[in-house]
Amino acid sequence: MKRLVFFLSLVALVAAGCSQKPAANPASSSPTPKPAASEAAKKTEKKPPSSNPVPSDWIRMHDDVKGYEFMVPQGTKDAQDTKDGVNVYMANVPAPYEIGVMVVAFKDKTLSKEDLIKKAEDILKAFEEKDIKMEPAKELSDDYSLVTFTSTGKDGKPGKGKILVATDVTDNYIMFVGGDADKFAANEKTIDEIWGSFGMYSGGFSGNS
Repeated sequence: MKRLVFFLSLVALVAAGCSQKPAANPASSSPTPKPAASEAAKKTEKKPPSSNPVPSDWIRMHDDVKGYEFMVPQGTKDAQDTKDGVNVYMANVPAPYEIGVMVVAFKDKTLSKEDLIKKAEDILKAFEEKDIKMEPAKELSDDYSLVTFTSTGKDGKPGKGKILVATDVTDNYIMFVGGDADKFAANEKTIDEIWGSFGMYSGGFSGNS
C-alpha cells in the first residue's frame, strides 16, 4: 500500500470508479498542517470508536470543504488532487513507519458502508493491485466499518493494510492505511492510530451523529 502514494497521476482512475461525470482538468495542491478545528466543527465531529490515541507530536491534516480530518506523524509527505468531484489525498509516512495513506472523498447519498467497501476493492484494482483479499468487515458504528486486506502490487510485492469506510449524510469517505506485508505487524499500532484519528463533520449515515 505504500506504493499507492506515488500514483497521483492515476487519480482519474479513482474518479472513474466514484463518479459518472465527464472528465475535467484536475487542480492539485499540497496540503499543510492546519490549525485546530473550529468550535462548531468540533461539536459535530464524528470519529470511529478507537482506543488508539495518537502521540502528542503528530500533526493534523484536514479538508474543511470535504469535511474530514486525521492525524499523521511529523515529516509525512503528502499531496492531493480533485477530479470530477472526487478528492484524493495521499501521504507517505516516513521511516521508521513507511506507511501509505490514501483518503478518497466524494458525494453520493445513496451509498451504504457495504457499497463503499466494494468501491474500495475497485480502487485497489484500478491501481493494478492483484490477488486482493478482504477480511470480513468489522462494523465499528452505524457510520464506520473497518476491513483488513492483503494484495500484491504491480511490482510483485505483497501488501497489507486496513480500510476505513465512513458515510456522512451525502458524503462518503474511504481511507486506506498500510504498507508492505512484511512490515504490517510492526506497523499495525501506528496504522490503527492513523485510521482511529479520522473524523468527519456532519450527521453520519445513521443520522445519529
